[in-house]
Amino acid sequence: MSLHLASYDITRDSSRQAVARILLRYGRRVQDSVFEIDLEPEDLGELKREVGPWLSPTDLFDLFPIDTRRVHSRVSWQRDPNP
Repeated sequence: MSLHLASYDITRDSSRQAVARILLRYGRRVQDSVFEIDLEPEDLGELKREVGPWLSPTDLFDLFPIDTRRVHSRVSWQRDPNP
């Protein structure tokens, strides 16, 4: 399993909500349009198939692999990142 950071900039409210629901099945919300998700290599194609139909040509969806060897290197302040 690999940890990824998913972020998006989606214009339509209904599409944004649908993508958020999809991503919540894979992980947890960090901010409104940012999620930490766990993916097996074989899950990437399925995620693309689920998210793709909700995106318009002007929308943006990014997926960043995170080095799991450094998962505890996060620095946060003000609010507890793990409520």
